[in-house]
Amino acid sequence: MRLLRTAHAVRTFMPATHREWIYLPRQADLAALFAGVRNMECTSVVGVANLGKSATMRALAEPQVQAHFLGEDAVNYLFIYIDFNQMLEMSDQAFYELVLRMSVDVIRQHGIDSDLLRQVETAYTGVIAPASAFEIPLRFAQAMSVIGEQLPQRVVFLLDEVDEPVAGIDGRVFLNLRALKDRHREELTYITATNRLLNHIRPDPDVLEFAELFRHQILYISLLQEDETRRFIERFAQEEGVTFSDGDMAFIRSWGGGHPVLLETTCRILGLVTGQPVRDASQEWIIHRRASEMLTQDLNLQAESRKIWNNLSEREQAALLAVCEGTETTLSELDLVIAKHLVRVNGSERRLFCRAFEEFVQRQHVTRRTKQQGIRVDPDSGEAWVENVQVPTLTNLEYRLLLLLYGRIGKICTKYEVVEAVWGEDYIGDVDDARIEKLVSRLRQKLEPAPANP
Repeated sequence: MRLLRTAHAVRTFMPATHREWIYLPRQADLAALFAGVRNMECTSVVGVANLGKSATMRALAEPQVQAHFLGEDAVNYLFIYIDFNQMLEMSDQAFYELVLRMSVDVIRQHGIDSDLLRQVETAYTGVIAPASAFEIPLRFAQAMSVIGEQLPQRVVFLLDEVDEPVAGIDGRVFLNLRALKDRHREELTYITATNRLLNHIRPDPDVLEFAELFRHQILYISLLQEDETRRFIERFAQEEGVTFSDGDMAFIRSWGGGHPVLLETTCRILGLVTGQPVRDASQEWIIHRRASEMLTQDLNLQAESRKIWNNLSEREQAALLAVCEGTETTLSELDLVIAKHLVRVNGSERRLFCRAFEEFVQRQHVTRRTKQQGIRVDPDSGEAWVENVQVPTLTNLEYRLLLLLYGRIGKICTKYEVVEAVWGEDYIGDVDDARIEKLVSRLRQKLEPAPANP
């Protein structure tokens, strides 16, 4: 399996009809996808929830974007974008209906030969009002043959949000798509967008035949690069009327890690507590500390992290837990979560891609360990129980210390690890031993049945 690797995004501005000039992120991803289009290769776009798959797919359908990447050859391609969230029901008939409905709309918009349009419309009618169930796939195949054989352009089907259909409808639907590609290899192709690899969604023989089309072209959608993240933050600040310093920018990148929703949530929280545009280092330290406390408890941040977590297989989750714990693992899924940009690699060091998601995974780690050790923690409420007795409410700092210590049972935690996990890496050197010892003492008083004999 050859993975499409992405380089740093290039700052590129393109004119848009009836709009101001726009900045388009993920240039490297788009360049890789259009390179595949030129060769009519099927490409699978994979990425966790809300990372930007749909935005990238919609960008592929934009004439301005096509002209930018394909140049004069853009007129030789017809892109048909299909959002499978618009399926009327989860059935093979609804799948065929949506594909042909979107195809008819695009053909009509481009003013293509009326006889060809009439043939596709007739087949579409046969799909929505068939004489028998047998007629549905037959009419669909007829329409696709007309599209593949008679359209003057090469056709690129952009199949977005296709996870649920792959998992739920008759596998023969995808076997039919495979057959159509084999029959019209140079005339039509597919780009799919899913949260997981197609063969991981459903290892059904028919689906695996379809997934085989994509095994050489898999693009793991990238996080926003540093310059793209800066533009994202600057745009948020301008729209919301807040001012972010360079230190704020670094804080937001640390928490959001290039994930659009996590970045926006971090911007919103920091924007609520940020002070004057000009402030000294001590004021900024206080602001970031307060923002960290709010982010740790923010339900939107937790919900978005849970979406990412739920998109992963159990073995991928286990790989992330191993990274969070700092233990060695030989799981093949570790390479996969690295490819999905969920883990950053720096030499021998591996870390989760942002602090917000790291906080969430750490809670998952603690929750799983507590089930075996007689202590239970609710990661959403922040409450803890010892031997089924609820302990007094923990402060934010106490709770963060608990997550760190319990996540590393049997290991020594250094002063620096405690400061980084509880206060944040920006505060290493500012927190002395006495503050750490007092925090440990307060936590022990709440958790230990006999604090003097821990």
